[in-house]
Amino acid sequence: MTDTADPRYDVSLLPAAGDAPRCADHALAIAIDPVGSALHVDEVMMIDVSLPWPKPVWAVDGFTHIPEAVMAAGDAGRRVRALAAVPIDDGIRRIVAYERVDGLGPMVRHEWHAPEADIPSLADQLLRGGLGAGDHARVDAGAGHREVAICAQGSHDVCCGADGARLVNDLAATRPGLSIRKVSHTGGHRFAPTGLTFPDGRMWGFVSAEKMGRIVDRDGSPSDLADHCRGWVGVEPVGQVAERAVFAAVDDWSVDDVVREVEVRNDADGWVCVVRLGARIFDVVVVVGRAVPTVACRAEGGLPAKPGREYRVASVRER
Repeated sequence: MTDTADPRYDVSLLPAAGDAPRCADHALAIAIDPVGSALHVDEVMMIDVSLPWPKPVWAVDGFTHIPEAVMAAGDAGRRVRALAAVPIDDGIRRIVAYERVDGLGPMVRHEWHAPEADIPSLADQLLRGGLGAGDHARVDAGAGHREVAICAQGSHDVCCGADGARLVNDLAATRPGLSIRKVSHTGGHRFAPTGLTFPDGRMWGFVSAEKMGRIVDRDGSPSDLADHCRGWVGVEPVGQVAERAVFAAVDDWSVDDVVREVEVRNDADGWVCVVRLGARIFDVVVVVGRAVPTVACRAEGGLPAKPGREYRVASVRER
């Protein structure tokens, strides 16, 4: 039954009463813009965890302490997102972290190797003690590494489980030299398939293997692909909207190589953002867009739905 009483979203955007679509299919059907839904973190840590994965992923034996360790990192002033990663089939068990460093554009890659039994304790050390706490297990992370992390946790959501896994397979077939990691829930499964690209630290949604390949290769015009960008992890949601608008307006992949700062100020009609891109400065006005429902996946009428909102860029001006 369609909910006609909830004032928090436009009920006309719900599925028909007799329909039970997947959440990603419905989000695509009503053309939800995914921008502003990316993580806002200082570090992304991918920890090798063998399948199968439960829901939540950190309920797996040996790793139940990870959420507490992430909170400890937060208490120390580090915003960290810990993701389980399917181990690469090379006999090595690893932890890979990407870190945002002040004064640098791309994120910095770190890698550690350890026996499988030691990975949980190593992750705990890195989360609680900082990335320097694992120097005994550190290996050369390699320069200029390009990597893609695709959410493919089917135990969390059928959309990521199906669409994410398909994207991983398609990318592996078309980009055999690319480092592709299958990871646990990154949020935003309604935008599946969704993933992160490194070292730029951008999140993407509704991407095909062809488009992700162009993103990784920096092929063509960024403005043609920007609509798939959920945001850059270096800023909070409204800042992600403003930064993406500048990324599209400049229309140059080198944006990801430059130090960026985004200031967000509340305005009567939304937000006024100042985006500093190296020596260039942009003023971006962001306003609230549609009040959209986040539907329950494969539930009749999409109910119960959660309220959500889109953002809209009113103007972009370079000073």
